[in-house]
Amino acid sequence: MILALDSATSTVVLGLATPGGKVLAERIQKGGRGEVLPGMLEACLTEIGSKASDISEVVCGVGPGSFTGIRIALAFGHGIAFRRTLPFRGVSSLCAVLHQAGNRIALLDALRGEAYVRAGTEGVDLRWKLEEFLPMVNGRQLIAEGRPDFEAQLPSGWSPMSRAMTVRGILEARRDSSTDPVPNYLRASAPEELRSGK
Repeated sequence: MILALDSATSTVVLGLATPGGKVLAERIQKGGRGEVLPGMLEACLTEIGSKASDISEVVCGVGPGSFTGIRIALAFGHGIAFRRTLPFRGVSSLCAVLHQAGNRIALLDALRGEAYVRAGTEGVDLRWKLEEFLPMVNGRQLIAEGRPDFEAQLPSGWSPMSRAMTVRGILEARRDSSTDPVPNYLRASAPEELRSGK
């Protein structure tokens, strides 16, 4: 089985799936951080009558997002993979969201008037000043998450990110990714990459 998990956003997701991508069990918890991951894994294993030794691969969201959430999920996933030398892959958390949300832009509050941005599953994760980025949206649908003052700046019609963070999205992102499980904190901005369409 594949273990898929992410706690980079305020929605913690963990699930088990077949190598072909069929989700066998899934737990999604709004709020909290990675401290809930062990209990979520135990519940999933119990639900399908399996053991941790049945896990053959680990896929983990690497961010961008919460510094603490990213590190906890990676430490948890790495601990399981390292013990039995399992394949351990990282995926963009924003890309996982967009695989479930369709042709939208993922926007996550990065504090200080900035946002983590991903404009498509083929693109890259960026960090952008919100006041500079929003005029470029041009009617595209946003799926977003942030503090109330962040969300108040968004155009009407945006969707909450919590609705799109799922195990299926993580698995879809896995198909497109060869990313090492390294934390993606996106400390530096790179707006020219989105302007050039890369």
